[in-house]
Amino acid sequence: MCVAGLAFVGGRMLLHNSRRFDYRGRRAIVTGGARGLGLVLARRLVKAGAKVAICSRTLPEVEFAAAELRQRGGEVLAFRCDVRNRQQVHDMTRHVVEHWGGVDLLFNVAGVIEVGPLDAMTMDDFHGSMNTNCWGALHTTLAALPWMRQAGWGRIVNISSVGGKLAVPHLLPYVASKFALVGLSAALRAELASDGILVTTICPGLMRTGSPRNATFKGQHRKEYAWFSIGDSLPLVSMSAERAAEQIMQACQRGDAEVVLSPLGKLAAGLQALSPNLVAELTAIAQRLLPRNGGLLTQSAKGYESQSAWSPSILTALGDSAAAGNNETPRNG
Repeated sequence: MCVAGLAFVGGRMLLHNSRRFDYRGRRAIVTGGARGLGLVLARRLVKAGAKVAICSRTLPEVEFAAAELRQRGGEVLAFRCDVRNRQQVHDMTRHVVEHWGGVDLLFNVAGVIEVGPLDAMTMDDFHGSMNTNCWGALHTTLAALPWMRQAGWGRIVNISSVGGKLAVPHLLPYVASKFALVGLSAALRAELASDGILVTTICPGLMRTGSPRNATFKGQHRKEYAWFSIGDSLPLVSMSAERAAEQIMQACQRGDAEVVLSPLGKLAAGLQALSPNLVAELTAIAQRLLPRNGGLLTQSAKGYESQSAWSPSILTALGDSAAAGNNETPRNG
């Protein structure tokens, strides 16, 4: 048994080593690269010597982020691009190829989060989450694939979530779209490996990116923002965006199929795999502790419009610091 175990570990190490590559000179696209985890990843890619193209729906944000990355010595392209729009994605990719001659790496980070009870959600909320979190990743993948296939090599990293492994109350549109992305990403890996293209699915747990400020909250939005932003900030519950980005870069280099980030995320995903019935009971209990519908009902507000005595507070200090450092403060009014 020990010999078999050692052989397995040794074989895995040899496989990882054979797949490793140097980021220097690689041409990367990072969607959602203007803020949050996308920006932190772009910083690390620039530091590693990659050429980086970032995109965002909002021009002031992406220009601000690109200026910072260039100050760090990066060769950077910036685009206003909505990943929901396949034509915009095609145009962005064409510009990248015209400028650099190809695409080696694709990091699908762009995403939206809507927080609130089911009764506050509309069909538009579900369609919106799917269009960005799942179809957006498919649009960019299909745009980059011809160039990766032509080169016979490529890496695609899809940022899903632990919410794509187990259901989290008050995040239904997000959870549905992230479950879909996990399935899409795994199927893409199976089909593209023979072309020399490895697809990696990343499922982070709670992460201190500062993103709750730009998430959307419904129902009793101040209470929803409070629990979400506090959970996203606590040091023993959440992980830093910098540590997450480091692990994502390593997973991409190794060509891993799937990585769950943070100890709590691994525990939750493992428990879901081992005992889904128990997890279902626990999440049903958690649901009873969350705010009931009310307040805005089906209307919505951004996190920065939903502040209360609880958030911002000392409980959200780490998340607030991440928001300031990762361009999560709105620049377009």
